[in-house]
This record gives sequence, structure tokens and C-alpha cells, in this order.
Amino acid sequence: MRVRLRPLDAIGEACPVLGGPDGLALWHARLAWRCADAPLDLRVLAAEPIDLPEPEASEPVPGAIARCVRAIAGQGALLLLANPAQALGRERIALAEGVRLLAIADEADEACWDALLALGQPCYGVRGTIDLDVLRPRPANIVSALSFGVFLCQEGLAPLLDESPRHVAWTCDEDVDAEVIGRGGFALARSHGRSGRHDDSGSEGVVRVVLRTADGRACWSQPRFVAPRKEACGG
Repeated sequence: MRVRLRPLDAIGEACPVLGGPDGLALWHARLAWRCADAPLDLRVLAAEPIDLPEPEASEPVPGAIARCVRAIAGQGALLLLANPAQALGRERIALAEGVRLLAIADEADEACWDALLALGQPCYGVRGTIDLDVLRPRPANIVSALSFGVFLCQEGLAPLLDESPRHVAWTCDEDVDAEVIGRGGFALARSHGRSGRHDDSGSEGVVRVVLRTADGRACWSQPRFVAPRKEACGG
């Protein structure tokens, strides 16, 4: 079953999930803290309510994140950093260890995401509407899918995506501009049309796909870490 949610639009303690039973929602909390070095906008998504720490004004952002990571450990919850560029920036984004989701609002946020991925930290980008498939539409299943990046983000464009450990392919109902992104945010390939495919060489590091229509609708896949192969290493 395909369900949809927009966690960055959530207000209060509920993040509604569309496409499942009436009233389906994740538990949500927003921690909008003014830390010693920068503002922190942290969202918590969970299957059920959990206890969270209180803000400490003298604490820097990395310390606040670390306390929240410890607080949700073993609770079946996820942290979504909604302002990565403002809170940490590309140079300090490694200090977001334990954060599983990053909001991507602009190029600065995307640079933070690519820098974190380059360090080998699994982290998934959130923008627009999240589409994900679950066998059973239950909060715990949805949190699990989010934690493993088994979802797409889209704004008006919902392609058919086929992904394996060694390739990614896409099919759309209309022509799109496609871009395959690798380590460091570098474009590995670009194409135009209703379908496309990228087969891994083994040197990409990570692979994600961005699809855009002429009128500005878009879809973003989540990064897939690519294991280096012998031939890609010159062996």
C-alpha cells in the first residue's frame, strides 16, 4: 500500500498519513531551540509518544543533537533536522551523527546532505511529499521505511522507480529531465525522455536521481550507497 506524508508541514503532535486508514498518523514533536551558537529546528517522528529533553540555552547545536539522539535511542523514533545549513553548515554537518533525515530546502541544505553522505553516514533527504510503500499501514512500519530510506520525495511528479543493488531505472508518463547524482553532489549523467537507466560502475560512492518536468514538478530518489567493485578500482 502506498501512503503519503508531509512531515515538515506537521503541526502539534500528529503528522497525518494519507492513503491508509482514517486517522493514521505518526507522533510528531518539534524542537525549535535557540542554542548557544545557532537556531536548531529538530523534528521527532515516532510510532507513539516519547519523552524528550528540555532545551538548554548555553548548549551548542551539536550537544543538543547528541542529547536528543540519546533520548530516542531504542524508542523506534527518528530525528529530522529541518535546518541543516543554518544549524550546522557543510563544515560541521558531520556533528549531526544519529540524525536520519535532513530537510532539503535549498542548495546549502543539499550541500550539507552530500557532505554527510560522503562521510558514509546514512541520511535521507526530505522535501515536498514523501511517498512510500508499506505492507501494513501502521505507524511502526512507516517509521521503519523512513529509517531505511525506502521512499521518494515528490512535488507533483510520481514516477515508477526500479532500483537494485547495481542499477536504478525510472519511467514517467511524460518527458522529464533526469540527473543522476553521485558522491559530493556531482552529476554522473543527464538525460531527457520518459524513461532512463543508470548501471553502477562501482566508483560512484552513492547514487540518487532527480527528475524534473518542464513546468517545475519534480521527484527525488534517496541515495543508495554503491560498494566499489574490483574493476572500478583498477584491479
